[in-house]
Amino acid sequence: MGISSGRQRIGPQFAVATPIRKISLPYTAILLNYGHPPPCRPMHNARQLDIPRLIAFIAVCEEGSISAASRRLHIAQPALTVTMAKLEAALDAQLLERDIRGVAPTPAGVELLARAYDIVGRTQAAFEDIRGSAQEPQGEVSIGLPASAAAVLALPLIARLSQDYPRIRLRVVDGFSGYLWSWLLAGELDLALVFDRPSTSGVHSEPIAHEDMHLVGVPQRLKAGKTVSVAALADYPLAISSRRHGIRAALDDYALRHGTALNVGIEIDAGAYLIQLLRTGAWFSLLAPCAVAREVREGALATRRLSPTFTRSICLAQRRSVLGDAAARSVAGTLRQVVRGLIDDRTWDARPA
Repeated sequence: MGISSGRQRIGPQFAVATPIRKISLPYTAILLNYGHPPPCRPMHNARQLDIPRLIAFIAVCEEGSISAASRRLHIAQPALTVTMAKLEAALDAQLLERDIRGVAPTPAGVELLARAYDIVGRTQAAFEDIRGSAQEPQGEVSIGLPASAAAVLALPLIARLSQDYPRIRLRVVDGFSGYLWSWLLAGELDLALVFDRPSTSGVHSEPIAHEDMHLVGVPQRLKAGKTVSVAALADYPLAISSRRHGIRAALDDYALRHGTALNVGIEIDAGAYLIQLLRTGAWFSLLAPCAVAREVREGALATRRLSPTFTRSICLAQRRSVLGDAAARSVAGTLRQVVRGLIDDRTWDARPA
């Protein structure tokens, strides 16, 4: 999924519940008021690049077709074809692979696309900040939260956004980090909290916090003490996520590095059922404390920090195509503030990045 080199298409091939928000900057009014669609304007300098041409390139990559992009941009297909050829000439690089099915970015095209999203997004943000400084952000924003983080974050985040930005229509989805990342790449989410994910050509990801993983189980079956050694994990039958999720692979590697292996009895990719399994006393798991904060307060479950410590990064990941959207930026900014507040008041056992 997402943006990659080769024959893979970007964006429209995915059937999603919410339409993908594409770059919406009014390209006919960017920087200069061109008398005709700017992507067709002759390139006087062979090395000249401008924002309208970048917008045209983004449209071609997202649509996977010159003809579809020309309809989206309301310009003639031959003119857009010439514009793409001149863009390649200006950069002295092949940016698009072409065949009877359409077009897809080459590795050089993928690199340009990531930079184009950033440049156009920043320009869009500047326009919206200046033009809409007296207006409230509005529109739909879809956000994904890992089930563990949602347990402490979802309610205060929704309350804060409802109070500060009543014209933003928020769509909140929770799930395992691996699923959220896939949905983000598919364009089904605008932003999400994910674990240990680097930026890609289509997604900007930055760590905002770090948290340590714990062994979790019923209190009477956990050994005494505040920590449990990695070697002792072999004594605990684990119910844990499958290897399709990055955190599972990282935990397996962690155990192997310390000369042992996890005692995995069942793989489960459903957070609510996992907690129910743990409460039976027959199973244990490796989780962040926030995932079981309520159960620990109630005395139903307890945690032991791993030794050596296993730390994961909590990353705020946003599709590059929404970085300039005022509503998405407002949600992202509020998310950062709420996370920091929960950490500061110790509701969330984590550390700021």
